Amino acid sequence: MRKISEILKDARLERGYSLETVVKATKIKKQFLMAIEDGRYDALPSESYALGFIKNYATYIGVDKNKAAALFRREYEGVQGKILPTFKSKDKTIRRIVIFTPRNFVIGLTVLAILGYIAFQYSSYFFGPRLEIVEPKNNTVVKNNIVEVAGKTDPYATVLINNEESYVQLDGTFRKTLYLFEGERQITIDSKNRNGKNTRKTIHVSVR
Repeated sequence: MRKISEILKDARLERGYSLETVVKATKIKKQFLMAIEDGRYDALPSESYALGFIKNYATYIGVDKNKAAALFRREYEGVQGKILPTFKSKDKTIRRIVIFTPRNFVIGLTVLAILGYIAFQYSSYFFGPRLEIVEPKNNTVVKNNIVEVAGKTDPYATVLINNEESYVQLDGTFRKTLYLFEGERQITIDSKNRNGKNTRKTIHVSVR
């Protein structure tokens, strides 16, 4: 399967656009455009900015932005997946620490974990997951049409931002870049747990 970096570069060349032309039209720095076309996503400010740049770039040169975003997420998550063994090794370290603590301390941790798990399981049947929006603040004025939405929810919840799924990290944090047209806009964030309970928050922004 072709990479999104190749698709974007080929589409630009087919239209006869130089990188300078794309820079003027999209306001994306040339160094970032070069990094995208080379597939060097680690050279971009963040995953959220990378996604915003790619969607903006794709729209300008006539590539379906949703397809471009899906291909980028697949490539990016494939790279991120290589980090997982590190987390596993950390988990093993934590288990070793628990094993070698005094017996009473281990028993106390076990009881607390069981009680916490039971409380969590029952609460998820009646209540939606916690949802905290870090940015943007309500009634924020946004420039350049790019809005970064960030927040925190339960690690196993599904987050939709304006009906587009956002990747939730292991610690429950999520971040997504939206490209909005000028005017008064509404951003809807939904967090749904495995039992179908939903928590929704709405943020109003002014795009100029």
